[in-house]
Amino acid sequence: MRFEVAAAFTVGVLLPVLETVRRGLGHWAIHATTMLEDYLGGAFLLLAGLAVRQGAAFGNPMLLTAWAGVSSMMTISLISQVEDTVRAVELEPNNNLVLGFKLLLWATCMVALIRSFRVVQRGSS
Repeated sequence: MRFEVAAAFTVGVLLPVLETVRRGLGHWAIHATTMLEDYLGGAFLLLAGLAVRQGAAFGNPMLLTAWAGVSSMMTISLISQVEDTVRAVELEPNNNLVLGFKLLLWATCMVALIRSFRVVQRGSS
């Protein structure tokens, strides 16, 4: 299985799970959009990964689109976390651990995005 497809399944599950572990289910009542974006991003990656695995004609473009969206989301989240860490303003418990996970997820997203783009580019040539 290609890296970007395997990563879609892995990150697709990890995004909502890690966000729920980090913030708790009660966070839905406080900031539903924060939680929703991780759940929707994860679902989009899982659906796109399934489409590729099933050999759907739209699978690779869908995976590229999913990685573009989740990569954007992770870039904003990572930059915000780094900024909060540098400013030392309202640091959450286990801030460095959260920052480390976000960095790993972001790096995975970037690699998967580039690889997905190359697959789609080769397919359209």
